[in-house]
Amino acid sequence: MFDNQAIPCLAMDRRMLPIALDRHSLLPPQQQLCQLLKQAIEQGRLAAGGKMPSIRAQAAQLGISRYAVLAAYEELAGMGLLNPRHGSGYYVRPNATTPRQARPPHLEQVLDVALLIRGLVEPGTLLKCGSGALPKEWLQGLDLHRHLRSVAARPAANVYCYGSALGHAPLREVLRQRLARRGIDCSAEQILLTAGSTHGLELLIRCCCAAGDTVLVEAPGYYNLFSLLHLSGMAMQAVPRQADGPDLDALESLLRGGLRPRLFFMQSLLHNPTGSSISWAKAHRLLRLAEDYDFTIVDDDIYSDFAADQAPRLASLDGLQRVVYLSGFSKTISSDLRVGYIAAAAPLLQTLARIKLMISITTSEFVEQTVYQVLTHGHYERHLAQLRARLQQGRSGLQQLLSDSGWQMYSTTAQGMFIWCRHPAGKDSLLLAQEAAAAGFWFAPGSAFDPDHRPSAWLRFNVAYDTPQLRAWLGTIR
Repeated sequence: MFDNQAIPCLAMDRRMLPIALDRHSLLPPQQQLCQLLKQAIEQGRLAAGGKMPSIRAQAAQLGISRYAVLAAYEELAGMGLLNPRHGSGYYVRPNATTPRQARPPHLEQVLDVALLIRGLVEPGTLLKCGSGALPKEWLQGLDLHRHLRSVAARPAANVYCYGSALGHAPLREVLRQRLARRGIDCSAEQILLTAGSTHGLELLIRCCCAAGDTVLVEAPGYYNLFSLLHLSGMAMQAVPRQADGPDLDALESLLRGGLRPRLFFMQSLLHNPTGSSISWAKAHRLLRLAEDYDFTIVDDDIYSDFAADQAPRLASLDGLQRVVYLSGFSKTISSDLRVGYIAAAAPLLQTLARIKLMISITTSEFVEQTVYQVLTHGHYERHLAQLRARLQQGRSGLQQLLSDSGWQMYSTTAQGMFIWCRHPAGKDSLLLAQEAAAAGFWFAPGSAFDPDHRPSAWLRFNVAYDTPQLRAWLGTIR
């Protein structure tokens, strides 16, 4: 609806065109504005590369809501006519044309990340030194094939039918017990099984957010999360990550300035890509901010089994009131089985279960039964102890090598599988990743872990891939 009658765009901002919307038109304001701006861009009345008026200014001048202006700008971005720049505004694309089939906003960045993930998951000759997973040789001690055959041989194995909405009940009960050991008290009915943690993130985005909502993310952070948020039309606000957790001074400044996020997506423990973990003091302060400013924290604890049960977990302090807890077994059992879970307050959990039914109907109960058997009959705790010991040994050796070579460590107290560091010359890690690929090694450049994909000198190493070949290549970098 119009806030006033048709108001011409006056010369208060030299970037504004002398246009007016028709309050008697059957078209809503956002469609009218979209059509008028599209004409102006195609006719050259808006200069290529020029910045568009801010959403606030355009809305005030036309007497319409900011949402209407945002919707028009996003539609033009999807047509390839505007280029959205996070934190800066919208710009007219050089040589802007209208494609036959418009892509959603930001899809080009999403496709770049998809290609990055494809290079990671598909078979190839490159050694995955920057991978987010362990080598399969590290996981084969679980003898997963034996568990798969054992479950398949049972008469009650659910191979042909749908599972339940929440997921395999015995597995959810085991998870309840495991969470209790971490101080997270909930019922099995507050646990939803997912097809991995990324599936859980997608469910939460669909459940809790609408296009245009602002959400908080960490910088650096998980690159696939950024792509999911782009696809869903979210506005991301980055919170810098420090060695002991998010920069809460920066976050509080944003909140006091009027920012009202719906969710804060973060990894409190063994953060990807830095390997850092939140301190107790910051955990308590972050929960107070969430309460004071009414936002929910989504804590992706996918590396949870590499951390001690006594480590600071937000959900244990909060009781799942303002914290949603995600985890899974892709890092410790198998990347391919895709079993994760969400623990949340009961009302939210039930809504998530309904959305899961609409998106994927159910998850694979056969796979969930296999994970249940691994956890209860597969010497899983001994397996974890071995993985932790190997990671610690790998970290010690690779970190020493990098430090001796002058690389700057993000954190000397980080744990888990990642080392986040930068070359002493400050070389762009995209160039380093390209050089590494030519030498036979796969790395994700630091720009992939930035919400805006800005150039970065930082590079993520996986300590499980410390080989003589990698060490030899590191010695050649100048």
